[in-house]
Amino acid sequence: MNHLRHLTVVDKMVIFIETILQNNNCLKEIEANFSHNYPNYEVIFHTYIGLSVSEYINQARIMEAEKLLEHTTLDFKEIATRIGMNGYFEFMQLFKQVNGISPSTYRNQLLKDLNLTTEEK
Repeated sequence: MNHLRHLTVVDKMVIFIETILQNNNCLKEIEANFSHNYPNYEVIFHTYIGLSVSEYINQARIMEAEKLLEHTTLDFKEIATRIGMNGYFEFMQLFKQVNGISPSTYRNQLLKDLNLTTEEK
């Protein structure tokens, strides 16, 4: 397989991941959609993205969670569901692993920063 075909596969995978991110069986769906035509899709993906498929999914989920924490008042359980996590505990663990703080601390810091910004004006 040539370089351009690899990039096309990776692009298709990234777009596909973005569309199914909220599904908690994301990896199974990727496997079902790509393994037949691209048996080494995981190696190709890692080569071009620098992350495994599951690492990329987790990173994308946390980025989406950060947006939801910043721009909504959804509770943490709802955010976990919207990003395809099996529950709050799993979401909290992953969020803390990636960001070093819990989702509640993240949101509280955002609110504190927002209050400081509005007080300065």
